[in-house]
Amino acid sequence: MSFRAEFPSMALVTRIYFNAVYGGLGGLLGWMLFSIFASKTDEITWTRLVVDGLLVGGSIGALVVSVEALRDRSWLRFVRLACVGILLGGLGGALGMCLAESTNYLLVSRMGAIRESAFLFLLTVLARGLSFTLLGLFVGASEGLAARSQGKFSYGTLGGALGGFVGGCLFGLIYLLTLQSGGEASFAGAAGLVIMGASIGSLSALVQGVFQPASVKVLRGWQEGREYPLEKIDTRVGRDESADIALFRDMKVEKQHVIIQREGERFLLLNTGAPPEFTRVNDSPVPHLIELHDNDKIQLGNVLLRFQRREARNRPRPGRTPGPQAR
Repeated sequence: MSFRAEFPSMALVTRIYFNAVYGGLGGLLGWMLFSIFASKTDEITWTRLVVDGLLVGGSIGALVVSVEALRDRSWLRFVRLACVGILLGGLGGALGMCLAESTNYLLVSRMGAIRESAFLFLLTVLARGLSFTLLGLFVGASEGLAARSQGKFSYGTLGGALGGFVGGCLFGLIYLLTLQSGGEASFAGAAGLVIMGASIGSLSALVQGVFQPASVKVLRGWQEGREYPLEKIDTRVGRDESADIALFRDMKVEKQHVIIQREGERFLLLNTGAPPEFTRVNDSPVPHLIELHDNDKIQLGNVLLRFQRREARNRPRPGRTPGPQAR
């Protein structure tokens, strides 16, 4: 087994890092909005819980779902993705907040004070985690819906749910420990939401990175070193902001340059009308269509990409030419 198969690539580590940072910022933004707009009374009502969940879930969803667009500085795509994240993340947050508070109320009212029972304390923490699993699940699902990708929907939902559970447990643990020690509840809430947002973002990226079937890595050009997963049936590559893989700053790259199509286990590169001399695989022009293999070098204009399969074991030599597959 190769080193790359055993350990996450630096590109995946970077992706997890950015998702964690933006997820944490989303949690912090949600807490700030909650502090500004939420009711100032101590009475907990269903309306307050729904508003709290909408603000927190929408903030985390907006930044986690749109993190790739932010890294690309693709502002139109950011607006579209953020709107989906706000809607679904807010829905998950509202459901999760109501469920968490209802569960907490039932545990305390039926079983006694939390501070008097270690078992009840642990049960309350786990209940928080299970409740906020809904938030993570909705945020992860919104990534796939926004990208119109069944694979991203499946992996994002799983990763988001795991992140919501872990983050919810940590949130509950920090919050309860802070209250029992006489600390400030608002500080505990802020810290807990930041950690929950970071957990949802990082675990969503980790699961998607582990299960993605293939990717392309930028070897030269815009966003050099960046790795883009190929999770859709048709992945559009070009200079347009609406492209799935946006390659800016190179005027030799067409707005809609190529499409990378997935057919079962095969990946095909389709030239959508770009000049063949600016569309090359292993330095051979591609006038129409070619099947991609692990480690193939794709040149679009002056941008150089490398196609990478997740389950590759024996890599062909870089000098392999397309041969009769190009057509």
